[in-house]
Amino acid sequence: MTNKWAGLAALLAGFFVILLDSTIVAVASPRIQRDLHASTPGLFWVTAGYLLALSVPLLVAGRLGDRYDPKRVFLAGIGGFAGASALCGLAPSVGWLVLFRVVQGLAAAAMAPQALTLIRRLFSAEERGRALGLWGTVASAGALLGPLLGGLLTAALDWRWIFLVNVPVCCAALLLGLRWIPGSRGHAASLDLLGALLSTAGLGVLVWALLAWRDTPAPAIAAAGAIAVTLLAGFVTRQRRIGAAALAPPAVFGSAGFLAASAAVAALGTVVIAMALPTMLYLQEVRGLGPLEAALVMTPDAVAAALLSPVAGRWVDRVGPRRPAILGMALLAASLMLIWLVVVLGIDPWWAAAGALVLGIANAVAWSPLSVAAMASVNDADAGAASGVFSTIRQVAAVTGVAVSGAILAGLRTAPIVAFSAVFALMTVIATAGIFAAIRLPRPSIEAYPGSESAATAQSHHD
Repeated sequence: MTNKWAGLAALLAGFFVILLDSTIVAVASPRIQRDLHASTPGLFWVTAGYLLALSVPLLVAGRLGDRYDPKRVFLAGIGGFAGASALCGLAPSVGWLVLFRVVQGLAAAAMAPQALTLIRRLFSAEERGRALGLWGTVASAGALLGPLLGGLLTAALDWRWIFLVNVPVCCAALLLGLRWIPGSRGHAASLDLLGALLSTAGLGVLVWALLAWRDTPAPAIAAAGAIAVTLLAGFVTRQRRIGAAALAPPAVFGSAGFLAASAAVAALGTVVIAMALPTMLYLQEVRGLGPLEAALVMTPDAVAAALLSPVAGRWVDRVGPRRPAILGMALLAASLMLIWLVVVLGIDPWWAAAGALVLGIANAVAWSPLSVAAMASVNDADAGAASGVFSTIRQVAAVTGVAVSGAILAGLRTAPIVAFSAVFALMTVIATAGIFAAIRLPRPSIEAYPGSESAATAQSHHD
């Protein structure tokens, strides 16, 4: 293995545990509640605390990578994640578990924005599509395998192993990263402390409101929404005023390619994360499948993504990101339509595996080109900031999708078929909006995507 692929392995391992820990707790929740004598709100914050801590600091973490070198920030994050995971596995009470999960989320936030920046450093433009294709495989596999791996570890060992299993993975990634990820001295990117405060507070209040609405009075949620909008509006105003020193530099948002890729990845992140729990609930609570059977129904997603992502990545290297992104988002909408038909028509639930298969192909095809397009649209000095913005958009969109799908299921709990039909119909609409965002991606040019020279010639005749 060459150094760049070993370095990529370290990045993928870190990204995998970030996504795995977003979903792995759900299936072990009853055992955690029993062993730690946890209340239902306390149990909820075992997952919500992690998502909150992961979502809020991403903008700041991206800029820290620009200033101090993304390798250093990534390795600090993965070391912190390993330590926090060990503490989660040893937690004596649910209060301590929530605290350690918050630390785990903060460490994940330090890692997440650095991956795209470091992939850009490791790979030439001609190879970046393959690398980001593998990154996309991990994106889908991490979210999908969480419930399955959580169930297996809890049944075979103990719920504490859903956290302890991260430690050897993180240690291996740390060793690989130290040896094979190239470092730099960073550069003199200033850190806008007021902007960091505004963005952190605004995103924190927003994500808290999205996560806590079920157990919080409506006036408090409305007030939180107003505060979040005010803080984030102040943040945007400040970013425009201070220019290049901003956490989210205006030049990033001046790129049509970055904006289109961000809109599409928001749709992709929303759907892939938000559909996981409703799908599992439908297959088990409505159709009567066991946890393992339900996981097997969705297995074609991970298999197809794993097999096709390298191929899709090479296609992106050859033709540029626009056409693969459009196809990937169209397949995403088609996969949701297939699962929606299973719900509406009440046919054999194993037909949902067809939707999972199409979803896996969509994951293979969509993640890579959107990431390529976003990172190709910014200069080196702003790469960390752009990655932070891109990651923040994806993560907040995912949390929003989870909150909205949860609201639909809760509001229509007396009519489960209607509730699940509404969730998958909404996800289909969001995926369709992602198609139009992908269409807005720039057509390939030799300057932007050196590997796509032949595609640029071909598209000049066909587009």
